[in-house]
Parts: sequence; structure tokens; C-alpha cells
Amino acid sequence: MEAVQSWDEVGERIAEARLAAGMSQGDLASKVGLDRTAMVRVEAGDRRVSALELSRLAQALGVPLAHFLSRPPAPLVSRRAALEDVSDEATRASYRLDAWLEQHARNAHWLVAEGFLAPPRLDSSVQRTEGQIDPGALAAAAREAVDKPSGPLGPMADVVEQLGLFLTVVDEPAEGASLLRDGYGVAVISGEAQPGRRRWTAAHELGHHLLQDEYHSDAGVAAGRDERERQIDRFAECFLLPARDVQDAWREVSPAEKPRPALLALAANYRMSWSAVVNRVRNLGLIDSAEARRQKANSPTRGDFLAALGKQPNPDLETGTTGKLWRKAVLSAWQAGAITAPRTVELLYGALTVDELPTRSLEEPLP
Repeated sequence: MEAVQSWDEVGERIAEARLAAGMSQGDLASKVGLDRTAMVRVEAGDRRVSALELSRLAQALGVPLAHFLSRPPAPLVSRRAALEDVSDEATRASYRLDAWLEQHARNAHWLVAEGFLAPPRLDSSVQRTEGQIDPGALAAAAREAVDKPSGPLGPMADVVEQLGLFLTVVDEPAEGASLLRDGYGVAVISGEAQPGRRRWTAAHELGHHLLQDEYHSDAGVAAGRDERERQIDRFAECFLLPARDVQDAWREVSPAEKPRPALLALAANYRMSWSAVVNRVRNLGLIDSAEARRQKANSPTRGDFLAALGKQPNPDLETGTTGKLWRKAVLSAWQAGAITAPRTVELLYGALTVDELPTRSLEEPLP
């Protein structure tokens, strides 16, 4: 990514992040120990900012420090709504999520450019660039590509990595966003959603990645989902829960017991949200709309899962999660001496502390 070229650009980035945080110039100035006049000059590009001040600004605004020093990717800028003092929360949340997406993209670019992270090469069967798509066929091809044609998928960050999408989870409310890079993709999703919803969002961003969408954000799209979004929702449900798996589970439950035990088993084993499982079963014609409404109105508790199955769904995609390839790449960079301990912890998004990093033996420099 390109570095900013002037203090004007730094000031603009600071102003955008402030608006995304819903702060006034006076509020932000107070948080970082400046007076309001100084903050006005900073945002106008008339006052330089020290490294310490930039660090304080990043902490106060909840964005990475590098956010102020680099230009956002062109696809992201072209689709982003302009921020104003009166911007609604959805617009502000989208900007904050994009800030973390930019950071994740910067980190991925460095790991790939330095040779520590090698994006997998995808077969043409799992990529679509134009024309109408068959969501079910694309989902089946994607499952074949990860060698899991049926059955529950494992940790989603590991799964989507096999398809060239490097994903992490951030502490933001907006659901998810993804960005297509040269030969791979990056995505961030919200850690504030329920676990089943997080897996759905990961699958949804994977759909955009496989369709080669340059940039996508789920922030604020729920109010008016277009046909493409519906197709990708269809891909997500087919990818997470294949039709044959649903039908097999349905046959294992006696007619007198259906549909509750089968729905509970599917939700627990496939780690999907209750509403997503009910919708999938309804879409396959196994229950009617009236029964679907009844089941959605009676969401299961932890006790329901324990009573019926002896277990409850294992949560996935906690904040800071990355996939195996990402973690190995970062730790390879650490072992090679390419990054410091604090930078390693930063690239692992807090999965380890400095004291927990593996030991490394680097050759002593020549005198």
C-alpha cells in the first residue's frame, strides 16, 4: 500500500477516524492532551504530529497507528461513503471496520512480499469472474477444493485460507468486509456477533472472494440486499450445510420426534445459528413456513443442547483469530529474525504474548 505523501493527508486520515469514532475535535484533543486549536491545525495539515502523538491518537480513536500513514486501497475508497459530522452509526461502523481491513491487508502484503506467506493456487472450478452463478455448484466445488465434500467444516479461518482468503476477527460491530489483492484476499469479521453468525459471515465473505469482488462490506447492507447478496447468502448456506447432510440427519430422527432433535443436531454439529439452520431446512422443503416460524420463536438454550445431545456448539472465530497458514507465516518471520517480538505479537493479533513466543537461535553477527 502507498504511504501518505503530506501532512495534509495525515490530517485527513485523522479527521476521518475522529468522525468514525463520533468525536468532536474538542473531545479528541482532550483525550490526547492537546488544545482544540492544535487539533484543528493537525486535521488541516498545518501542524506536524510527533510519533508519540500519533500513537495517542490511534489509541483514542481505536484504529491502528499505520492507518494514519498509508493510503487506503483504491477499490475501498471508490465504494466508501463520505464521513460527516451527521453520519449515521452504520457509516461510522463501516469506516472503522475498513480501517482494520486496511491494516490486515498491509500485514498480508508484507508477509507475502517477504516470502513467509504463500497464497494457495486455486483451481478455476472455484472462481467465477462474470455471468450468472449457481451458488450450490460453487459451494460444492469449494468443498471439494478443501477436501470436505460433506460433513461439518472445521475452524473457518483455516477453511477459507485453503481457498486463498486470509481472515481475522476484530472487536467491531459491523459484520464483515473483504478485499481482493493480487492472488489472494483478506477479510475481517466482527467478533461481537454470535458464534454461528460469525461462521456465516466468514462463508459470506468467502463467496465474495471466490466471485472476485474487489471490495465488499456487510456494514449496513441488511436493509436492502440485492440479488448478488442473495446469491452469496445461498452460497454460504450450501457451503456450511450441504443439502445431502441435512437430508441424512433428517432420516436419522423418527417422524414422531421431528423436527426439533434434527435441528438441534444440525445446529450443534455444523456450528450454525439457529435461524440459519431453520431457514436451510425450510428452503429444502423439509418443514413449512409456519413450522419455521414456530421454531425460530423457540430458540434453544444451552440446556436444550445438553439435554438432547450431551454437548453444545463449540464457539468459533473469537476476536484475534487467524488461520494456521497465517500463524505459521508470522512465526517463521520471527524465527528468521525478520521481525521483533512486539511486531510478532502484533501480527498474531494477540494470540501470544512476548513471553510465549518460541525460542529462536539466530547466528551471531560477524565482528
